Amino acid sequence: MDFAGGGSAKPKVEDPRGCCYGPQTGGTVRGFDTLREWLRVPRGLSLPRWVAARLSAPVARELELRRGTPLEDVTFGVLDLETTGLSSQRDRILEIGLVVLRRGRVLARFESLVDVGEPLPSGIVALTGIRDELLEGAPEEAAAVARVAALLSAHGVDVLVAHNARFDRGFFARAWRAHERPEPLPPFLCSVRAARRLVAAPRYGLDTLVAQLAIAPRARHRALGDAEMTADLWIELVARARLQGFHTLEALRGVAGVGPRRPRRRRVHVVELTA
Repeated sequence: MDFAGGGSAKPKVEDPRGCCYGPQTGGTVRGFDTLREWLRVPRGLSLPRWVAARLSAPVARELELRRGTPLEDVTFGVLDLETTGLSSQRDRILEIGLVVLRRGRVLARFESLVDVGEPLPSGIVALTGIRDELLEGAPEEAAAVARVAALLSAHGVDVLVAHNARFDRGFFARAWRAHERPEPLPPFLCSVRAARRLVAAPRYGLDTLVAQLAIAPRARHRALGDAEMTADLWIELVARARLQGFHTLEALRGVAGVGPRRPRRRRVHVVELTA
């Protein structure tokens, strides 16, 4: 490719992003700094007009996907909770599992039962195998959340990941607020949302994805076991995201980010009274 400049002034070329290109004194080209760096063109050499016309928009898109925190610099905390029910307001956290990841490597694991202060529902006992006697001596929720907060701070966790993250975020954010943690709670990413974008599967439950992607099974419906399987799934999803051009945490949020909780619609029953 010939990058040699010189000669008479060339007409300006309009960049699709609105930047106007044209020669400067000494053969350099105005507005091409980013494109020059991408193509590794030495300073003092001009770029042909067709370079601006054909490459500026694709390079701009690629650079936009790479703008932000590179995924290799992100520390993920993969979280799973077992709870006494489905309502984050009425029910309580029963068990916490956490796996800290960076660059596809496990930095730390954490698990703790939580004393809920009341007998466990029989359905939860059947699902998890956690019985009341196992909770004897377990920390209360405030102490368990404090230990998680210390681990997140120690490893500089940037973002939390959960499978169906709205559920886990609802319980964990409620506990974080209730016990007045001074640290900001990291934002959540959802492995279900990422899997829907990056994996073709009949369903997107954890069991289905673990089987389809040949992830080693662990103890199901126990917090650490589910967190470890979700961590392996997340490593696979991040690798697939990279292949599709998502190279930063900010780009990945567009695939797996969890928005604010939507308020539940209140049902209104209308009763017609006859005179």
